Amino acid sequence: MEFQEIADNMFIKHPHVPPVLITKAEGVYLHDNYGRTLLDFSGGPMAVNIGHGRKEVARAAQQQIEQVSYILPVFASEARIELVKRIKKLMPKELNRIYFCCGGSEANEAAIKFARQYQVVAGKPSRYKIISRKLSYHGMTFATLSLGDVKARMRDFAPMLWNFPKIEACYCYRCPFDKEYPRCDIDCALDLERRILAEGPETVAAFLAEPIVASAAGGAVPPPEYFRIIRETCNKYGVIMIVDEVVTGFGRTGKPMGMDHFGVVADIATFAKGVSSAYSPLAGMAVRGELVELFERNEVEFQHLYTFSAAPISCAVGNEVQKIIEKENLIARAEQMGNYLHESLLQLMSLPMVGDVRGKGLLWAVEFVKDKKTKEPFPKEKNVKMDIIMQCMMKGVFFYPGYYEDDEGRGDHIMMAPPFIITEKQIDEAMAVLRETLEESQERYYAE
Repeated sequence: MEFQEIADNMFIKHPHVPPVLITKAEGVYLHDNYGRTLLDFSGGPMAVNIGHGRKEVARAAQQQIEQVSYILPVFASEARIELVKRIKKLMPKELNRIYFCCGGSEANEAAIKFARQYQVVAGKPSRYKIISRKLSYHGMTFATLSLGDVKARMRDFAPMLWNFPKIEACYCYRCPFDKEYPRCDIDCALDLERRILAEGPETVAAFLAEPIVASAAGGAVPPPEYFRIIRETCNKYGVIMIVDEVVTGFGRTGKPMGMDHFGVVADIATFAKGVSSAYSPLAGMAVRGELVELFERNEVEFQHLYTFSAAPISCAVGNEVQKIIEKENLIARAEQMGNYLHESLLQLMSLPMVGDVRGKGLLWAVEFVKDKKTKEPFPKEKNVKMDIIMQCMMKGVFFYPGYYEDDEGRGDHIMMAPPFIITEKQIDEAMAVLRETLEESQERYYAE
């Protein structure tokens, strides 16, 4: 297929990425129509946990289509029942009621709607505000865009977005309180109570946060005490605690769920991406049973429904993906390969433009800076992250861009979230390409 035909069939061509036709995806590699091979170090993005091209997943999808292709979400299917059981095994035991959606944005939208409706059913209709964090990302609907803080995605829609209250980000590399852990009092967590009191506790329905921030702040990991303080604050003021496990769930951070690193159980955990390893649109939320039981006792219907919620084919795919993860012990492998990747990334810290390396499991980011001492970013017009990504892509490795930017639009980091089946040799290959690219380019980035 000719280049122009590919370009003409794109809705809008990406300004930084030439149109590419992927003809086959297998394992950790993508193949295009020119015969080139690309190591998918982004995991598609941050979603392809078991690798590409698993034939057993294709067979499961075919079998489900032949048996039951579609039913209304008010009916159950065998695939759905089995998947609920599998998800409950990976979630904290308290989060035992599973609601399905199609994507992460929908799941977060469902969670905030459930939290609001729960407060109404509980006799607290004045509670409608959802507090979230700066430097976060929760989706692309108007509500979830409003809850997030990715300026590039929000900018054109600013007049149409809701003004949800936000607390400061948990971003230790650039602490918004100009402190350093552990002598910081975990002010980023204490900020939630301050915000609840400022808004009026009687108006706050829920708090939403990612366990480990993905592309919005590049693998930002909170201090160990952070979520314990958040949980205590939510309990104190009757606020529903929602964690966004869309990226971090199903083994991405080396544990079943991202929150498992912190020993805290939320009231709602949203999920997507890894539940189906991106083989089929699938997402949802796991909710504390006692919250759902309030609806049932009062015979109240949750006012939220999508045509393709709990689609049998997606549930069948999800089941097969989770079987593979369990059979091949891939969550433990994500931790093992993540440790190896971390050690490899630390070797880049000797380069003058590498400011920080952060993450867990197989979710990592590298932040590039002009001055390591002051942490000053490169000028916006140099577009360092996309230049690095494109150069690496031309050398056969694809990384995913991060979206952090300061008030001047500056900020450069890249994300790394390869499939769990990645090998040490393939990690070495990707790191060699990245190091070579940085060493070749950094002089140009520093030029005035």
